[in-house]
Amino acid sequence: MTLVIGSAAGALSSSATFPLDDARKHMQAGTLNGRHYNNMLHALMSILEKEGLPGLYRGLGPSCLKLVPVAGNPFMCYEACKRILVENNRS
Repeated sequence: MTLVIGSAAGALSSSATFPLDDARKHMQAGTLNGRHYNNMLHALMSILEKEGLPGLYRGLGPSCLKLVPVAGNPFMCYEACKRILVENNRS
């Protein structure tokens, strides 16, 4: 159960911060493509102008597929270790 909860937490946090990550990627790749962004807000506004709201979330699916096991495993391992330590401490 903790694996599922941890995975959901990772997917939710990734969804919330994905537009900022997308803007960062645009800023990094923009220098190679001849685009120049002054700051993060300028990059976000440019993406919204050119691609609309879906442009801010393009690539979220594969990112969540990668993130779900990465985010869920620490929660599961933490709970398992905590359970083991509590049981050993009682005996």
